[in-house]
Amino acid sequence: MNHTTTSLSRRIRILFFRQPFNRSFSIYDRFRLGEVAKELPAPFELVYSTQPELLPTAQVVIFDVPFAIRNIAQGKIPKYEGQTWVGWCLECEENYPWLKEQIVRDLFDVWMNYHPDADVVLPYYDADYAQRLLVSPEPKNADVCMFISSLVNQSHRQEYLLELMKYLPIDSYGRWQRNKTLSNDKGYRSKLEVMKRYRFTLAFENAIGEDYVTEKFYEPLLSGSVPVYLGAPNIDKYTPASSAFIDVRKFPDPKDLAKVIQDYCRDEQKYTCLFDWKKQPMNPEFVRLLKEQERHPFLRLIDLFEYN
Repeated sequence: MNHTTTSLSRRIRILFFRQPFNRSFSIYDRFRLGEVAKELPAPFELVYSTQPELLPTAQVVIFDVPFAIRNIAQGKIPKYEGQTWVGWCLECEENYPWLKEQIVRDLFDVWMNYHPDADVVLPYYDADYAQRLLVSPEPKNADVCMFISSLVNQSHRQEYLLELMKYLPIDSYGRWQRNKTLSNDKGYRSKLEVMKRYRFTLAFENAIGEDYVTEKFYEPLLSGSVPVYLGAPNIDKYTPASSAFIDVRKFPDPKDLAKVIQDYCRDEQKYTCLFDWKKQPMNPEFVRLLKEQERHPFLRLIDLFEYN
């Protein structure tokens, strides 16, 4: 990894070269993208733009790799002398296998992604989850919901869910298999409000990959709904407690999973026990991961650069 050495007497521009994030998605608030630019220490400044004429003015350029790689590979985006390129990626490599290729890895001096060995770890959880996850759940008046809109299906979640729906009534609010609608859809905030009412939320990732634990898992937990999870094989590392979710892998088939979920829904006392973990010490490894996020990723990125 290359470090940038520069002088405090001149401005250091960090250009985030991508289209603006949709504010209706939780990722915008997770990384405080609307306000973090004001928190950078001098001489750093953060600029969001896809204007090519700004590229030569930046000492550091952050690329959202899956969306920029074509133009980079075609030579449409040159790397200027002394410039540091940062590869930002929240997507799973199983959906973009070329992300694993060394020729792609070598294009960028610094990597920001959700893997623990990244130069800057960029996960879907945040430090304040240590408190937010312990909030007591609200009373429930519905059983099972799901929010799936993307047709990306490397995890084969569609096939599993279609079979599960034969045995279990599921309220589906996403574009896929929709049978419920939100009267006033304000993005992820509306989704969290809906989840609060449900005993279970089907949290099926679009891909199965190490460390790829997304908002699919954390949003139900934050809402007080129990996630029924299909995804990262090392999920135990990223959960506040092993009992905080229903692990789909532990069931031989969708019919068996449906029976267990229905048993919980019929027995309120049994269901309430699924939140006993909130009264116990949290998974130490997850606590450590949360603590590592106390400093904003962009500030940790700046820490990598040497300047005097």
